Amino acid sequence: MDDSYQAWQEVLAEEFFGRQHAGHPTLFYVDDDVEQELRHGYGIEEPLAQCVGKFLRLGTAEPYSALEDYRWRKRQQDRDGVPAFLPLLACSVMAASRMVHDRNHRATAYHARFSELLTGHEKQLGSHHYEPVSRMWQVLASWQHSQKGARGLCTIPAPADLPSNRSMIGFAQSQALLSGADRSFMPKFFRSLREHGTTWPLPGETLLAQIEIRGMEQHFSKGFRNALQEEEFRPFLAKLIGNYAASWDGSDELVPTGVTRAELLVRLDAGRLSWVARLRSAEQKKRIELKDGVVLEQLGDTAYYEVTGLPAPSADTLTRGIRRDGDNLVLSRPSSSVLVLARDDVLGVWAGTDGFRPGEAHVVLAAPTAQRDVQRLLDKAATTGRSADTSKLAWVPQGWSLHKPVTFDDAVTLRRSLQEVQGAVGLLQPPAQFKLRLEGGLKLAPSLDSHLYLRGGEPQVVLPDATEGTGALLVDGKERPELRKAVAAGRPVPLAVLRLEPGRHTVSYAGVEIDFATADQAVVEPKMTKVCGFIVVDGTASESPSLLVEQTLPTGVTGAHCTGATARGAAAVMELCRRDADEVLFAAADGRLWTLQAPEQPDWWTERLPGTPAPLRFEADFHGIGGWLLERRSGRWKGRPVNPGTPKPKSAGNPRAWARAVLNAQQASVEPSWAAYVQAAKELDR
Repeated sequence: MDDSYQAWQEVLAEEFFGRQHAGHPTLFYVDDDVEQELRHGYGIEEPLAQCVGKFLRLGTAEPYSALEDYRWRKRQQDRDGVPAFLPLLACSVMAASRMVHDRNHRATAYHARFSELLTGHEKQLGSHHYEPVSRMWQVLASWQHSQKGARGLCTIPAPADLPSNRSMIGFAQSQALLSGADRSFMPKFFRSLREHGTTWPLPGETLLAQIEIRGMEQHFSKGFRNALQEEEFRPFLAKLIGNYAASWDGSDELVPTGVTRAELLVRLDAGRLSWVARLRSAEQKKRIELKDGVVLEQLGDTAYYEVTGLPAPSADTLTRGIRRDGDNLVLSRPSSSVLVLARDDVLGVWAGTDGFRPGEAHVVLAAPTAQRDVQRLLDKAATTGRSADTSKLAWVPQGWSLHKPVTFDDAVTLRRSLQEVQGAVGLLQPPAQFKLRLEGGLKLAPSLDSHLYLRGGEPQVVLPDATEGTGALLVDGKERPELRKAVAAGRPVPLAVLRLEPGRHTVSYAGVEIDFATADQAVVEPKMTKVCGFIVVDGTASESPSLLVEQTLPTGVTGAHCTGATARGAAAVMELCRRDADEVLFAAADGRLWTLQAPEQPDWWTERLPGTPAPLRFEADFHGIGGWLLERRSGRWKGRPVNPGTPKPKSAGNPRAWARAVLNAQQASVEPSWAAYVQAAKELDR
């Protein structure tokens, strides 16, 4: 891939899935105007569609194979990074944003627009080519869910939520439904409904009906209005706007992007309701002070915080909602007439949850306005807990009903019942599942092998939402009758009941296979995922180390030989870098640019030094090279020189990437030496 494709990938990753989106619903919205803003704002010369179109293998059965290969190469270097096919998916959203009636196409003619955008011809790419793009959307959604909200709350629909005739293109269409202007208007719309004392949050279908009843369609974009008229796509539009309503905290605007949102959750412990906050952020402070005397104190090294200074959870505080602001942080809980608690693995007690979890126990509390909806749902789908608990417990909010323990053993029935009942419980759908995966289990030495489990403590298998009725679940190539009941009910499938022998095992379903191992003790060699060394070209090793990829690994210099590749006589300079920085870069004077990653803490650290806190900084050595070390924390860059010298960025490396990094961090220092770097970057950027 050339520099422009990598630049687009980096820009899209930062704009739509950067850490500033933590705790926020995120739409991957890209239309022609957004594309131009990004291109000019980041100084990318090549238009997005033209950049992607160069790498299509037209005339073949797999036109996107080059982009898929690139994604896998990047994944080997950074397994947790944003999947590297964002430019192609952004083009698929741009095509969806152009779906209107014109002289050449009907509004539903998606593939013609997608092909025309990327190739200039409407028939080069057809619907039979699009399945890999559909899979990429599911991979992106699965990755975003795996980040647990730290890269934004996923708004990509589960495959089961899409109408059958949109089973592939619906992912791109879903992201083009709500423009930025639509999202800015929604708090005003929500507030107009709340002023009439309506139970909140309202289900999405009711919100859409209110838009039509009040004649408010003209306040929304044309794409939204078109989707509103489509009966087959309307259910997903309802779910999307319903999720935004459920995350609205009652203020005049959605929590602005770039401001961290801390979620306020209810905790039930020792017969008492209290507040606990969950902070989805890369930077975890020990203590946070907000307005009106509200203080957050971190619980151990978790993402949870003890909350003091707020009135205790009650009928009043639960139905009104709460919001407190601080320095670049908002603590909030939307008003709600239904409270669902489940066992939290980190806290070890009952805590608020976003949706029902099939097969697990829940405590359900309902305000008087929601008790009818809750009872209807439980009558239709609950295995236990249908009858309200009539005992007078002091911690139950006044006037609210209590059901416990509520379990749903059949996920299929639960989803169908939630769609039928809607009302106050309509937003409590089970979390979307996008791929076959393992969950739970007793892991042995996860630092050595993340899929090694203690014999008898095997994990559960979670099936994707889109694979209902697509085949049998196979364990080691065989169908196991003991598992059929759980598969049919859509619940996580427990493998421990199979009493598997120690060794490696495979689980396959609907053409996807994952493997794991069981043992009585940990006896496994560590896996090598990243190799650092010196690239060798024409018998000469490079002066500086880098990660060796598949092509350079066989000839690269690694291990004990590394010191031989360093320039002789070059004095080494050691600098201390912060581990809690969001990003650490080194911009060399000759135009090369490195991203410095904090080394992982070795296993022996906690064994030999129990109770010793992790170091705040890590060391970085620079041999015979000068430049500026840049660190970004809380959106601000700071820099310090390392034998900076005179910047000559055209001599080596990737000058455009170097210039982009320097200009992004131009406020990092006021030293004259740094000003020279910024000036050199501006000259390159012209």
